[in-house]
Amino acid sequence: MAQREQVTSGVKRLAVVAPDALSLLRQRDDLLQAVLAGRHSVLVLIPERDAESSAALTARGYHCATYPDVADAPQMFADSRAVKLLSTAFSEWRPHVVLGYGAKSMLLAAIAGKQAGAPRNVALVTTLGPFLVEPSAVPAWSTRRLIARGMKAIDAAIFHNADAPLRLRRLGLLPQATPFEVVPGAGVDLARHAVLPLPPLSLAADNNSSPGLTFAMIGRQDMAKGVMEFCKAATIVRDRSAPQARFILAGPHGDIAAEALEPFKPALDVRGDVDDVRSILSQAHVVVVPSWAEGMPRILAEALAAGRPVITTDIPGAREAVDERINGVLVPRCNAEALARAMESFLKRPDLIPSMARASRMKAERRFNVEPINATILRSLGL
Repeated sequence: MAQREQVTSGVKRLAVVAPDALSLLRQRDDLLQAVLAGRHSVLVLIPERDAESSAALTARGYHCATYPDVADAPQMFADSRAVKLLSTAFSEWRPHVVLGYGAKSMLLAAIAGKQAGAPRNVALVTTLGPFLVEPSAVPAWSTRRLIARGMKAIDAAIFHNADAPLRLRRLGLLPQATPFEVVPGAGVDLARHAVLPLPPLSLAADNNSSPGLTFAMIGRQDMAKGVMEFCKAATIVRDRSAPQARFILAGPHGDIAAEALEPFKPALDVRGDVDDVRSILSQAHVVVVPSWAEGMPRILAEALAAGRPVITTDIPGAREAVDERINGVLVPRCNAEALARAMESFLKRPDLIPSMARASRMKAERRFNVEPINATILRSLGL
């Protein structure tokens, strides 16, 4: 449970409810370090399953507590227990601001913060999935009720793309009076994520001289990340046009069983989780992000910063990272054939990759610099 902290004049306390410890350390550490740099205090609350990460979070200067694990779908009794324990933690620690992110955790955080009387509750809406994966879908009653209850409890929202708040407003789930900001994802530290040299091209030994490009997908091995589409497209490209091409799949295990990837192993170089995505980006000519639904995939910003052309799905958020055929290619989601054709377009014109790589870095500098993104978030938090 969170420990009560002595109140110091001018110091504010931020409580952050995260869906997992990994995303907190990898995607929100820059933001929270900026909060600490302002001489404020930070309490992070992570699911009980991630309790072993408490030491790493404490080492970063954060207070740490846990809350009960909850399923993605609404579950009345489990959700109520999580809200009760979060509310108790807030009552003890007395935050000035509660910030929740993640499709489920942001809603529970807002409800608990309201119950505990937190002066300001803010939702960082990184994604609407798995609640609202289908663009035209109307959520189930239990889902609508949870979203409406959570959105009603917030004082402000921060979205990762401009489509998300409009959709929630159309569904009547985001009150008209609730102010919101839109930022292009978590951003990227452009100094730490410098341009990486493109790897050399290798050519096939046979007469077709297909370039040996390397395509990399980096992300959790979940269905909604488009992992199976990447696997199928890789097989199509290897069998149809480019036996020399390489396909790297890197990231932590998710909802896809390891055996489901076995049929694709001849075409794939399957890696586990990586501590530093730059180790994979440095090997890739093109980065592939075939997600079904995202707010703004961080790996897109990291790929652009590294100077890599990207192939991603034409969905809200992700499409904002691509200037078509200038620094990448957009494809329909859930379409392995379209993804394969996009990969083949790079194989046909590998000479365009260096100029597209430069365009990607310029796009990252214009749009995805973490410093102005964090400044906007801090203003919304009142810190």
